[in-house]
Amino acid sequence: MPNAILIVTDFSQAAEAAAQRAVLLARQRGSELLLAHLAGSGPPDVAERLPRYAAMLARRHRLPVRLLGSLDLAGLRQAAAAQAGLLVMGWPPPAARRWPWSGSVLAARLLWRLACPLLVVRAPATRAYARLLVALGPSPAAAAGLLRAAAELAPDAELELFHVIDTRQETHLLAAETTRRSLREYRQVLDDHGHRHLRRLSDTLDARRNRLMYTLGRGDPAQQILVQQDYGRAELVVAGQGRRPAWLELLLGCTAARLLQQLRCDLLIWPEHLAPLPCQNAAYARRRLGTPR
Repeated sequence: MPNAILIVTDFSQAAEAAAQRAVLLARQRGSELLLAHLAGSGPPDVAERLPRYAAMLARRHRLPVRLLGSLDLAGLRQAAAAQAGLLVMGWPPPAARRWPWSGSVLAARLLWRLACPLLVVRAPATRAYARLLVALGPSPAAAAGLLRAAAELAPDAELELFHVIDTRQETHLLAAETTRRSLREYRQVLDDHGHRHLRRLSDTLDARRNRLMYTLGRGDPAQQILVQQDYGRAELVVAGQGRRPAWLELLLGCTAARLLQQLRCDLLIWPEHLAPLPCQNAAYARRRLGTPR
């Protein structure tokens, strides 16, 4: 996967916060910055502003900055897939001048067939992330990949591993007139499995145990993640995004899409089929990562 970080700007305050975070990550990872403007958004003098803004970023932060120009949604997705290891945009996202509501539509459409990790920035960036909430699914392989990606993105941050037991299946059990004892036993089995799942994952980060904790939730996954983030004051939530057809997302709902709309902190959405973001300083990252058992 490429190491460059792609910033989407419309010259808004939200886009400036995203650029600040992208600069911090680029310094940490030794990455090149790619700068793109979403066609149809922002002020009328975009063509004059873009080169000046790219030159300012390069000069002020002493980072390589490459200007990609104005791109539509298809071009943005193609650039992210071919050239970027991370796509960064602010919230609210860029909206076309003629259709103010199109910003949220852009963010939702980017989730479908996501070509690279998407970082949505809501708060101004003054320092590296200090506390991450990593929302882990039931798949051990996908959860391990997501955890490793989070640890490499913020090597010095405290990690909270959070797994939610989805209780929708209990509705079917209650409809089948399952006894209370059987329901308690069913819940206990799920709890035990969830705790083992989190312990096994935490064992892959032995070098970070003093900054690692794990929590088990129960209920609607998106709602539980929102509650846990607020309770633990995480600065970044890391969530996976599987590959499912658009019609299935509409039918079953998408946790990442709900978090995108409702979360109050930054959100990193990681396609589950991708490897962790490449880091130029690989030895630095490895010292903070244990070897999976």
